[in-house]
Amino acid sequence: MLQIRHAEPADAVAISTLVQQLTLRYIAPDCSEEGTALLLKSMSAEAIGGYIQQSHFDYLLGEVDGELVAVVATRDNSHLYHLFVVSHCQGRGYAGELWTAAKTRCLQRANTRVFTVNASLAAVAVYQRFGFVVVAGRREAQGIVDVPMQLLLSDETATRAEF
Repeated sequence: MLQIRHAEPADAVAISTLVQQLTLRYIAPDCSEEGTALLLKSMSAEAIGGYIQQSHFDYLLGEVDGELVAVVATRDNSHLYHLFVVSHCQGRGYAGELWTAAKTRCLQRANTRVFTVNASLAAVAVYQRFGFVVVAGRREAQGIVDVPMQLLLSDETATRAEF
C-alpha cells in the first residue's frame, strides 16, 4: 500500500537519486549529452533541496514499507514538474495516486483549472491517461526533448477531485 507524505529537505538526496536514475533510463536516451547534463544538474540533491524549501514548489513522496518508490512535484500550483515511479513499482497505479494527491493540493490552495506538463516522450501516454492533451508537437531546447501537454478541468471535475 502506497503511503503518501510531504517531502522534507532531508529527503533531497533520496529524491535526487531516484529521479536521476529514472531520468538516465527513460528520458536521457531522447536527449543530447548536454541536455542530459542540464536535466541531471536540475535534479541534484542541492537543487531538489532548494525546490523543497521554495513555497512555489510542492513535493509529495510515495513510500511502500518505508522505501521511497515515487515522487511528484508541482510548481506554482499548476505545473506538474516531476512525476517518477521506480521501475519495479510501475504499473501499480502509484503515479495516478500521487498525481491525484498533488492535483487535489493544488485545487485546495489555488483552485487551479489548468495544469501543464513538459512530458518526456516515454511519459506522454501516462499523462494522456490522466486527461492531459498534447498542445504542441515534440520539441527540443538545449538538448532536452519534451512534449508540452495541458489538462483543463471543468468546475465539476475540480469539485469531484476535492472529495
